[in-house]
Amino acid sequence: MHTPEIVMRSWTRPAPIALFLLMLSAVAPAQIKREVLAYNVSGRPVISIRNQYGRITVTPSTGGRVVATVVHSDAVAIQAQQVENHIELVTGSQISTGAKADNVDYQVLVPADACVILSTAAGSLSAENLAGDLIFEGTTASVDAHLIHDAHVHVKTLSGPISLRQVTGGHVDVTTSSGDVLLQDVSGPMVEVHSATGRIRYSGNPGDGFYKLVTGTGNIDVALASAGLAHFKARSVKGKVDNQILPARPILASSFASSKSLLSQGSAAFELHSFRGNISMREASK
Repeated sequence: MHTPEIVMRSWTRPAPIALFLLMLSAVAPAQIKREVLAYNVSGRPVISIRNQYGRITVTPSTGGRVVATVVHSDAVAIQAQQVENHIELVTGSQISTGAKADNVDYQVLVPADACVILSTAAGSLSAENLAGDLIFEGTTASVDAHLIHDAHVHVKTLSGPISLRQVTGGHVDVTTSSGDVLLQDVSGPMVEVHSATGRIRYSGNPGDGFYKLVTGTGNIDVALASAGLAHFKARSVKGKVDNQILPARPILASSFASSKSLLSQGSAAFELHSFRGNISMREASK
């Protein structure tokens, strides 16, 4: 009577071990790999990169080459195609577990005159030392553009900090819901920033462009290298306006007189608007 029972136990004993090995296989960490994609292009190519999690960094290449180095896990497939002078790289089959292995990092070299379109949900977008148009789109991603010349720069995000430094000679258009925006030595014919709740800061030499900085509840701070570089029209409905670089006899802007606004004289033109935030204007050295 006991023999069949003993045999049965002997037969079923390996089952927990097999189950344990199966569980180990299921939770095994994804393998990280490095993929290099290279393309030949002609003048002013269009480079589009769409990611979900991770970094996209774009810097200039030498010659008519686009070289993308992509670091990702084996749970991710990079979809890449070239149609004439247009290159598109897309992160596909990405598992949103939040693990570091799910991040995809792009290091991309492009011709300096390329039009670059970067999009990500979470992570960072950055471009440096380029002269082609730039489009940044993100949800919570941070954005950084540095040493950009004679290019249109368009930024649209939900949140995450935005930093534009030494951007000269082009149009700048920034829209964000709650991200803070830093403009440092940004100059061009038209610079426009809209943030619902984020803070906007400008510092440096504005040249002779037109600047429109608008927030709902955030503060606006402008610090110029010299008091004579710009004239201001500043308005805050419920906040304070502090202009420390007004001429000796300030001119009140009559159309805004009932809502705490001031106007001063200069070469560049600033229009600063906030509903609830405070607005300050000063020399950078002060």
